[in-house]
Amino acid sequence: MQPVRSRKCSRDLSSADLAVSRKRLKTDLSSDMENGDAYTNGNCSPVVAQVSQSEFLGNKGMINRKEYIRLLEQALYGLGFRNAAKDLEVASGIDCEPAEVRAFRHAVTEGSWDRAVKLLGDLTFSGEVAHKKAKFLVLTEKYLEALAKGNTTKAVKCLRMELAPLQVDTVQLHKLANAVMCQDEEDLQKVMGWVGPENGSRQNLLNHLQEVVSPDMMIPEARLQSLVEQALDRQLERCLFHNVRKPMVSLLCDYQCGREQIPSVVCQVLTDHTDEVWHVAFSHDGTMLASASKDHTAIIYQVQQQQHVVKQFTLTGHSASVAYLAWSPDDTMLATCGSDNVLRVWSSSTGECLQQMSHHSKEVSSVAWLPDSKRLVTGSHDKFMMLADIQGHVQRTWKASHVHDLAISNDGRLLFCVTSEKKVRIYNLETGIELTGLTIEEKCSITSMFISQDQRHLLLNLAQQRIHLHELGDPSTNTPSPNAGMGPVQKYMGSQEQKGRFVVRSCLGGINQAFVLSGSEDKKVHIWHRASGDELAALEGHTQTVNSVSWNPVDHQMFASASDDKTINIWGPAAAAKDG
Repeated sequence: MQPVRSRKCSRDLSSADLAVSRKRLKTDLSSDMENGDAYTNGNCSPVVAQVSQSEFLGNKGMINRKEYIRLLEQALYGLGFRNAAKDLEVASGIDCEPAEVRAFRHAVTEGSWDRAVKLLGDLTFSGEVAHKKAKFLVLTEKYLEALAKGNTTKAVKCLRMELAPLQVDTVQLHKLANAVMCQDEEDLQKVMGWVGPENGSRQNLLNHLQEVVSPDMMIPEARLQSLVEQALDRQLERCLFHNVRKPMVSLLCDYQCGREQIPSVVCQVLTDHTDEVWHVAFSHDGTMLASASKDHTAIIYQVQQQQHVVKQFTLTGHSASVAYLAWSPDDTMLATCGSDNVLRVWSSSTGECLQQMSHHSKEVSSVAWLPDSKRLVTGSHDKFMMLADIQGHVQRTWKASHVHDLAISNDGRLLFCVTSEKKVRIYNLETGIELTGLTIEEKCSITSMFISQDQRHLLLNLAQQRIHLHELGDPSTNTPSPNAGMGPVQKYMGSQEQKGRFVVRSCLGGINQAFVLSGSEDKKVHIWHRASGDELAALEGHTQTVNSVSWNPVDHQMFASASDDKTINIWGPAAAAKDG
């Protein structure tokens, strides 16, 4: 058996031998790393060279190695580390951009327009149309710079001999032709929305060209940064509780947060009403809160800091229950309506009643403002909807079933109407015609609705104490959603599902309206994650049915709930309640 050598032998090496060994090891390591070899963490055993030299990288093999290196080089150039970028190009044998692109960029940067047009032929495009568009963009910059320098003859020649024959954008061509009449460069910049070469118009041109040139040749600006931001956005979207404007994100670990970011505790209880509170809503700017009650009154509160409000006005004048209210888009007025068949419009700054309208014969169940804050639509149990101005003049009338709820799109073109027919009917407000192709149907009664800020989704409360989220179609073309006829895109249900007895209103809220908030007949306030449908909380704080909720559109750490127990609860995060 071969004897084991003494450990002492390894320590008997001379200092000179040890230095030579270390130098040789360092040289070998450097050589291996330059050849693409990788070493495991804490282990000098080389991993097979194919790991880093393979065509694709990453655990899933999805990252193209060559593209990845090019993005690293672009990022280094963008950060100002030009020498490091060049070293990486030399070490990898991969250029950030082809020589043709570098030559083209240089021509644009120097304003050598004839050469730039010629070099376009060396670049790759998706087709002839894209090539012509790129040429049009380059020649437009050439034309504008000539005009700015006062060289009208050169500019007109470029317009007639080079731009016009391309037949790319007739509207823009006419606009360029009219630019000849500009008095000076400042006037030219204002008319054309052009900043000039001194302020980066040539770089803007290169950015626009990246939209038509093949990305394999001309990498989109700051592409690696864009990809990282997309990954971070995805992490924020996947986090069920994310609800702050400026999250503390890190590239070194995945983003995670907890319930502390969503309102979950009662910060204030309002007891100003003497009967059931049926509706509550924050103003669009988040500075005011309004409530409507069975006690025949509405109240306007002023929102303070730290999830706290102060009563400003009690609005009296209704002779019966106030069931519904709506802020004008400019927040200068509040409309209220209810069981006395009357609509009242109030000043939010003085509490004064500005107008009283009695054009319905039965309870006015809902009201919605047009964007100009001068007109509104009312819906009633008399089976009519009416468009009127704030002076009380009725401009249009629609026949309908019992109207439960109304909403108007942000651009004022569409009217959404929930009736007793288990449908959401949509009308063109300009023509008064119903857009039957956009109708949304449910299998049970719809009690209320809420439209998302981006106008792409509609939240419906159903009589079975369920909430459905529907996609809206394209109103501009009267085109139904791709999911039309396939039902809701998401459903939200609590622990109990039974036929409801009352109208319960829900809403979207939080950062990017990522949450669904709703009252309930189980006396709780429920919060779901909008995208996943996961229920995040069932909050206790009321002693009777919670009829309405409203999430502050500005302060995402604050929402309000109104209940049959005659109170309004102001909710905030646990930290705010503790500080209060």
